Order: sequence, then C-alpha cells, then structure tokens
Amino acid sequence: MKRLRLSVVGVILLTSCGPVPVDVPQERSFVGKTWLSTDSSAPLGTIRIFLPDGTLLMDSCRETYRLARWTSMNDTRIAWEEDTARIEADVTQAAADVLELRLHLRSEAKVERYRLAQVPFVCPDNR
Repeated sequence: MKRLRLSVVGVILLTSCGPVPVDVPQERSFVGKTWLSTDSSAPLGTIRIFLPDGTLLMDSCRETYRLARWTSMNDTRIAWEEDTARIEADVTQAAADVLELRLHLRSEAKVERYRLAQVPFVCPDNR
C-alpha cells in the first residue's frame, strides 16, 4: 500500500511539472458543449461533444455512440481517429452557438454545421 501511494505521488509530481504536451486540446470556445448537427444529410440527432480531456463523443438517435481521442493540431485545425482513419478538420466557425468544421477526407472536403443543443432534448421517435 505504501509503494502504491509513493507511485501515485510520483506520477502527480511528474505530470505537474514541465510543458504541456502539444496534442492536449487547447482551451477552445467549442469545447465542453453539446453540438447538434444542422445538416439534413446527417443522421437524426447527430451530436458532437469535444471534452477538455481530449475525448470526443459522437452519437445520433439512430447510431451507437462512439468515443474517440481528439487533438488540437494548431489554432484552426483539429484531428481524431474514426475506425482507423485519421480525420483532420479546420474549425471554420466557432461562435457561442454555432460550430462549423471543414473535414479533410481522402477523396473530398466536407463541411459539417452544428448549433448549440438546447436542454432538454430527446431524440424524436424513430418509428
């Protein structure tokens, strides 16, 4: 037990010193908010939540949720892994209630638009 406490203290000391790694998401206006897709081609209720710990939650009313790791590449570009494919996207608009991403896919660029989700929200009946 004493060895475990010393290990935990050592990890805390090591991680609290020095520079922050580059791939840790920087504080961004779109982080920590629930974004609901406004694109008619997206599955009903498509949401994205970019968490400050680098986790991206992707879900919709018809799909199983997905957790992915996201990173900040620079002031305007982010990236995440989706099924073994690396997705890079430019954040072209990040306002208080609007998020727009320009995804760089293998064969095309795709623009995704989101609005800040209102609470409460329940997925419409899928019948």
